[in-house]
Amino acid sequence: MDTRIHGVDPVTFEILSHRLHQVTREMGITLERTGGTVNTTQQRDYMASLYRPDGDILSAGATLGQHVVCASYAVKRIIERFPAEEIFEDDVFLLNDPYLAAIHQSDIYVVSPIHHGGRLVAWSATFVHVNDVGALSPGGDSPDATEIFHEGLRVPGIKLVERGVLRRDVFDTLTNMTRQPGMVGLDLKCEIAANNVAKARLREMYQHYGTELLDAVAGEMIRYTEAIFRERIASFEDGAWTEELALEAQDTWRMKVALRKREDRLIFDFTGTDPQAATGVNLPFHGTAGFCFAAVLTTLVHDLPKNHGVIRPLEVIAPEGTLVNVKYPGPVSLNTTSCGFSIGFLASSVLMQMLGTHEHWRDEIVTPNASHRNGKHSGMNQSGRYCVFNLAHGAMDGNGARAHADGIDSGGNYMNCPNAEWFELNFPVLYLFRRHATDSAGPGRFRGGLAVETAHVPHDAPEGRLGGVAYGVAGLRNSGHGMYGGYPGAPSVIVLRENTSVREVMNSDRNAVELDEVGGTERVLPYCNFDFNDGDVLYMRVASGGGYGDPLTRQPDRVREDVVDGAVSEDAARKIYGVVLKPETREVDAAATETLRQWLGSGNASSHNQGRVWNDSSRTVSQAWESPGGRDAAPCPHCGSAGSPVQSGADGAVEKRIFPPTEAGPLMNDLRGRYLFEKLYCPSCQVLLKAHMVSVT
Repeated sequence: MDTRIHGVDPVTFEILSHRLHQVTREMGITLERTGGTVNTTQQRDYMASLYRPDGDILSAGATLGQHVVCASYAVKRIIERFPAEEIFEDDVFLLNDPYLAAIHQSDIYVVSPIHHGGRLVAWSATFVHVNDVGALSPGGDSPDATEIFHEGLRVPGIKLVERGVLRRDVFDTLTNMTRQPGMVGLDLKCEIAANNVAKARLREMYQHYGTELLDAVAGEMIRYTEAIFRERIASFEDGAWTEELALEAQDTWRMKVALRKREDRLIFDFTGTDPQAATGVNLPFHGTAGFCFAAVLTTLVHDLPKNHGVIRPLEVIAPEGTLVNVKYPGPVSLNTTSCGFSIGFLASSVLMQMLGTHEHWRDEIVTPNASHRNGKHSGMNQSGRYCVFNLAHGAMDGNGARAHADGIDSGGNYMNCPNAEWFELNFPVLYLFRRHATDSAGPGRFRGGLAVETAHVPHDAPEGRLGGVAYGVAGLRNSGHGMYGGYPGAPSVIVLRENTSVREVMNSDRNAVELDEVGGTERVLPYCNFDFNDGDVLYMRVASGGGYGDPLTRQPDRVREDVVDGAVSEDAARKIYGVVLKPETREVDAAATETLRQWLGSGNASSHNQGRVWNDSSRTVSQAWESPGGRDAAPCPHCGSAGSPVQSGADGAVEKRIFPPTEAGPLMNDLRGRYLFEKLYCPSCQVLLKAHMVSVT
């Protein structure tokens, strides 16, 4: 029995807390089975959770963590907007205002009060990402928007259903402000259905167990999660960890975070982040808080009831008027897949650095991923109906390597990927290929997960062309980042090849699986609208997982397996992993491998690769080794050397070597001229501590 549970029988607590969680799972299943769009039915881009009468999180489902927090804001805004005497049984409310609770207007929150015995006992809330909100660009992601008024319908809170009766005038008004009223209407109705399921299940529970017991369990769930979370935070030494990231498109926008651990609290401080942009990459404060919550949810509290107890030990500092706390009327439509995912990376990165200072939690490390680019298409489909949809492959990112295992190939980072045949059946787009990208994963003792690369062409489009929007986390450094000597993953890119010979290749009964064969003019797409014409090819490679640990310490047989499977090329196996395969059998040549690894690890390879080598008295082992706790001297994890000028003088400085970016892998060629590959080594044992890209400026 857990002695930290108070006032409720522990067995009853366990049963009812799990039952509440299962209600949220059933809500999600209802969304999938009744939803109108692939966003909901296949990608699972949704949220379903339960809330206390005051809007605090009661139980979060297996859904997107950032939206769990934002839906809490939505419930609280509805409570503020509507007097208690105007909130009736079986009412349903709708809100999508980013300045109140939503992240951007495409995120529509539907919330329902739940009553028992005439008393408000809980709220249920759902979110789905609808296909269109009537913004400048079809689908809602609008690169040309410069203020919120360009980005579609914005509802600060309205009653959609009153006393169980749909308000048809309100419903029709909202859906007819969009390009796809039928599909948007279906998604709104699936949200109503999921809330109805939650209402029915909770009423059954209150009827069976009584108000007093369920209220006690609800309060104890939050207290219990908070107590355990605070205990875990307190087990770490106080310290500070930092990370930075830049979005690089038609402009450059920089974000930074400092995580400070103070006793039993975590403080995410985004001071120093750039002012808000004129492009819609900006996040509202609750979105920033939500992405921090999501990062914590999958690390320190992954095994606890997911509720408001996770929020209470957290503080988020986000200066107003910056990228992470947009000031009205700044645009926001591109934000979830730009600043939002960037905040997720920043928060995860500093948390992983913190975990690295704790003997128990170090084994939980997963190298963080800064996420991917993506594209969206719109136009008439092969059935003569207007369609809008993203190309949906961000769900096929390579996961980061773990402290004890490789990352998962195309494991995804936030939602599922639709079936390729279904996609081609419903949209006027054809796949040339969808495959794992060789050499995309960040090398390491444990390598990252492979990314997916795709190529599309318009196909059977009645108008001969489609509209396109390019969005996502722009920037060549923004993929998986390595840790403890692991290399970064290959960059996420989106490239339009115009005026190709792809039709000629296809008409000659050949598969156009090699892009060089179709020619054309390449254009790297920033945040923009673009024309996707017949004869064009849209190529995307999503983010790859970063590696963990020095690649020269990876087991040679695992490198061989990767070569045989097509995950790693023989050239990369030799140059990066130091593994030599016999030409005839592709078996590991043990003697040649040992000799090559000694040569690569000794520093001789740096002159061979025209790298520059020197001692860096400004960088210590404590700084190179993921900045553990901000202490003056952290021992090398391999040899135990402190390696700090404080203790050892200048001789303790880390050894730094600089290489061209392609030293990290052949897919890093696009970084040439803008980035260099920096490696930091322990001055005592020469083991690689950190490997990352640094700007040439």
